[in-house]
Amino acid sequence: MTLSIRPLTQEQRQAARKAAHDAVVRTIGTKPTREQFTYTTISKYPPAITRLISGLCLVLLLAAFTPSAIRLYVIGSQTFGQAVDNSVAMTAVGIATVLSAEVGQVVFSLALATLGTSRSSRRLLYASMAISTILALTGNIQTALPGRTQSPFAWLEAVAPPLIVLSTAYVIKEQVLETIEQRHANERAFQVALVEWQTATAEPDQHPQWSQFYANALRDALRKANVRRKDALASMTQADWRAIVCQEMQADLWYVEPELDDPAQEKQAEPIDERRNGHFPKVGVAAVNGDA
Repeated sequence: MTLSIRPLTQEQRQAARKAAHDAVVRTIGTKPTREQFTYTTISKYPPAITRLISGLCLVLLLAAFTPSAIRLYVIGSQTFGQAVDNSVAMTAVGIATVLSAEVGQVVFSLALATLGTSRSSRRLLYASMAISTILALTGNIQTALPGRTQSPFAWLEAVAPPLIVLSTAYVIKEQVLETIEQRHANERAFQVALVEWQTATAEPDQHPQWSQFYANALRDALRKANVRRKDALASMTQADWRAIVCQEMQADLWYVEPELDDPAQEKQAEPIDERRNGHFPKVGVAAVNGDA
């Protein structure tokens, strides 16, 4: 029955092999994307709690920043005005004092979450944060306490805002660190999945079910090539299909791995194989000795 089936051409076998490759890739799945791993690592805190803390931190930061910024602006501009009597310059220095003190605390605290990777960088950031805090405390105390040094609340009202700004910046820094860790874990999971996908799709022939995919593709190609031989196709058994598909798999190797059915051909092929392996038949050696 298989003799009545027309074999495939080399182009048809190559097309079947490509179809098998595509089938393996479809089985493996599409290329992973980063969006698929966005929620691979879940925070230990509910998202609603995290958003609530972030919102309250912004409110608290604004509340503590306002009185402290006003005092720092006043003392910064007045101190500078004692040396340079220029209203524009005094205003600019007052704003710069606020930014150096209050905003500096927040910036250097948040920078520890991203840039504090080495000991020297952490030391530099901690020192800068300490300078900003000292500047904020000194400016607030010097502005708020003259004439009220005996009032405990005056001390608290002068010292608390810069410290609250620093503490709030620390809370925000911890949230940023957690977000960075989650993002890094998600990225690591994505990279592992991407490497596995690239390895699997780079060599579809190494897939555990490659033989089955290739056999199915060859059978489909044979059916398409023998569409007019419906009776022959309908009467083929599973054993017939296995035989003809196996024949197609070996078709491209007819020159490299020839089938030697004739015993005489096998005997003639033995000297060739021996010479190929670096040996010569003993008959040749005996003949040379006889001639000698």
